[in-house]
Amino acid sequence: MPKNPSTHRHWVADLKAPCVNALFAGWVSLIMGCSPPAEGPEQLQDYQQRLSRTLETAVPDPVGVLIPPRLQDADITPMDIPSGQLNLLDFLALSDCALQVNIGRRNSSLGRNAAPSQRLLLDLEFLALAPACVKTLERQAETNLANTLTAAITTKTQFLPHRIFNAVLAGPEYRQFWQFPTGLDNYPSAVGGDILDALHWFEYATAQWLAGNFQFQTDQLEQRLYHLRAGDGGALLLAAVTQARSLQRSNHLLTLRLAAGPLCPNGRSSTQAKTLETVVVKYFATGVQAWLADLNRRERQLISPIENLEAQLATILPLSYRQWKDKRLAALILLRNTPREHIASLQHLAESCSDSVLGIPTQR
Repeated sequence: MPKNPSTHRHWVADLKAPCVNALFAGWVSLIMGCSPPAEGPEQLQDYQQRLSRTLETAVPDPVGVLIPPRLQDADITPMDIPSGQLNLLDFLALSDCALQVNIGRRNSSLGRNAAPSQRLLLDLEFLALAPACVKTLERQAETNLANTLTAAITTKTQFLPHRIFNAVLAGPEYRQFWQFPTGLDNYPSAVGGDILDALHWFEYATAQWLAGNFQFQTDQLEQRLYHLRAGDGGALLLAAVTQARSLQRSNHLLTLRLAAGPLCPNGRSSTQAKTLETVVVKYFATGVQAWLADLNRRERQLISPIENLEAQLATILPLSYRQWKDKRLAALILLRNTPREHIASLQHLAESCSDSVLGIPTQR
């Protein structure tokens, strides 16, 4: 413990750090840890109740109810893509090309009713095989058919981003990724690594396909979609809104207490001020903030590859998706803004306390 704790009277709360830094005084740092908290929502509720009892102020009823944005409500549907099918005579004339098998599968009843992911795989295979077939047709003097096939290559290349969007961002697996769980339990401590591998795979695979490497690990597409289905995007949105609801009510509670008079009359510490310090340090700094730090880390892990994927498809993203994306961003911004607002509210309440470790940092 420092010999003069008053010279260390400051509070740094950086939710982006690997371990939460919330230093109210030298002795506070001794009880700060990086161990994963228990259940975040329960910690929030417990902290709010302790604040209410300490400040002798009833927790206010919520003015409005924050609701996380549901992807299912965004009306995001697969995009229309021209079929551009070759006619039967053209198909028969491709007998010397490996592409004939691809076109046959595409024109079959299964191919015409294939899922978006399978249609993407068919297009990737087509784009991988078609250039060699064009050369074969040109050697055989099949100029018209070669030109038809070249036009098909151009069209499929043009609409490849649309195919990727339909298979991934508009697919059922992605909708399930953003589905809200019934409860947060120990989230985000109990999450697996397969989902991050899948997201980074989609990010990199899309870059490869749009760059012309149409054969890049296409056999892994369905497996990655399977892992995407079990992702925790919905849990992250729910957690972001849950913490915002609770901390905004706590901020209102602090505002009501401030309106009742200074926490430290004449600048002198009070029993209530000292109890508040203990509650904030023990239950917010070492409990709630640790959970919030875990949420921030998980947000960076999940959202970075998603945003990179969206950036690669930015020119074709439909309005409905872009509107939902903006709502998603607004919800996740709450993970950073609401805790900072709460810290500012605590500091504002403690302004009347000259020796409170909750006060605004001083320059040294």
